[in-house]
Amino acid sequence: METKSAHTGKDLSQFHESDHIRFMQIALEEAEDAGKRGDRPIGAVIVHHGTVVIRSSNRFLSLDSHVAHAENTAIFQSAPYLKKHGRSCIMYTTVEPCLMCLTTIVLANIRSIVFAVEDKYMNTGLLIRSHPYLEKRVHNYLGGVGEQQSLDLLEWYDPDSFFTITQGVLPPK
Repeated sequence: METKSAHTGKDLSQFHESDHIRFMQIALEEAEDAGKRGDRPIGAVIVHHGTVVIRSSNRFLSLDSHVAHAENTAIFQSAPYLKKHGRSCIMYTTVEPCLMCLTTIVLANIRSIVFAVEDKYMNTGLLIRSHPYLEKRVHNYLGGVGEQQSLDLLEWYDPDSFFTITQGVLPPK
């Protein structure tokens, strides 16, 4: 598991005391629902002080939209709440956020991200570490929570995405 905390002087005890496994399990349920529906099996949950604010899943295919990723749909559906409480929320997602979702998470003022599977194709962690603005805004970045379950869902429902995410390259045609 990778963890990264910025030295901000903020009280981050909520992040360290949160039940990451329990909330990731909810995101995994969302991912399975997406897979059953024919979408990429990725789920997301936003939590505020131990309470689920919203749960969502990838709807890339069912909504015929390139931006209907699990993280984005969760943020869009809870935008007014996040405007007030985003800084103290935690985003749980079954796959490391892509570049689009990461910037949406950051702009929604969510400072803590927990993910199951590292996306070796997007390599988002490297982007955060290399960009001062992102590094300042992402206070906690934790991977590996529920990793095997998420890998199993990806491999079962979307073998091409499984290959790309785990190998860091597009699958051979």
